[in-house]
Amino acid sequence: MIRCTCKTLVLTTLLLATTAHGRPIEADVTGNWYYPQQPGHGLQIEILDLSRAVVAWYTFDAEGRPLWLIGNGSIEGDTIRAELHRYDGTRFPPDFDAGEIEGELWGRIVFRRTGCNSAAFSYTPEEGIYQPAEFPLERLTQIDGLNCSEPGPWPQQRRWTPTAGSSGFEALFLDYPVGREDQFDLASGVEPLPEPWGAKHGLRISGNNASDDLMMVLMRPVDGLEPNTRYDVELEMQFATNEPSGCSGVGGSPGESVFMRLGAAGEQPGAVIVDDYRRASIDLGQQANPGERALSAGNMANGADESFCTGTDAPWRLKRVSTTGQEFSVTSDETGRIWVYGLSDSAFEATTTWYLTEFVLRLAETE
Repeated sequence: MIRCTCKTLVLTTLLLATTAHGRPIEADVTGNWYYPQQPGHGLQIEILDLSRAVVAWYTFDAEGRPLWLIGNGSIEGDTIRAELHRYDGTRFPPDFDAGEIEGELWGRIVFRRTGCNSAAFSYTPEEGIYQPAEFPLERLTQIDGLNCSEPGPWPQQRRWTPTAGSSGFEALFLDYPVGREDQFDLASGVEPLPEPWGAKHGLRISGNNASDDLMMVLMRPVDGLEPNTRYDVELEMQFATNEPSGCSGVGGSPGESVFMRLGAAGEQPGAVIVDDYRRASIDLGQQANPGERALSAGNMANGADESFCTGTDAPWRLKRVSTTGQEFSVTSDETGRIWVYGLSDSAFEATTTWYLTEFVLRLAETE
């Protein structure tokens, strides 16, 4: 039986110009950032992966003494949130003794990227002698080879993120035998994200690949476009996955053998019956191969090392995939509607589960 808690599916829609949005946090954020009107203090950020960062703020306390604040941050789209701690208690080498170090929570910071080399920074201290504040940051240094390019000329952008309420995206399950739904444990719905993001929601989709091939699609309509008009599009999706890299499994790896694709079409994808199997009504590709209406966008592996391949404690991480650099276009229907979607296509013969946390569509009328 397919379980879809459709009444609780919603993804809030925003239609804004690209320049109104920040850029996603990626590896190129690694480096030093500062406030030009107050040179002499600033942040040092290291992106560990697309879900975690280390943040250090080198500044001064209320008495004018150096104050180093350090913590681990979580990445959500264009934002890093971190709790920073201050440490003291030992002395300079050779008298350094790690056992003497004591730390305490100083406060919380939010770093929101607004461009390749700009960000908005705010902080909320725990101690009463410091007051919450915010100010802009600019990049001071970056790692050689980790370059950021400003976004292209996309006049329109739409972004959806899961909340609670009415339906926005809907699930479609394909490439399994008709009448065997119960064997595939197919399910979807908005749920709290796994730790460390339990206070937020994601659109969960899950299925057990009992046929050596299972496609799981999350799709939604996009209205308000010009009717019968061709658009160049760029698609981007962030999702949570707990599949480590480099693992083996029946039929293939649970990470690298579960292929992700993003696409758009002028009609709603559906299911057609072919030789007693549910197949896609339009060309969405097949496992590692893209289709006419869906482009390849990576796989399910989240970068955690092979030590997590056994056991049940594999970490959940956010992963961002996109069609950037791939030409793709779609023609709206007579009402000005298109459909957009992200999907997984599994060769791994067991259960795959992922959470959609953000979906972005950028588009421009084809010249």
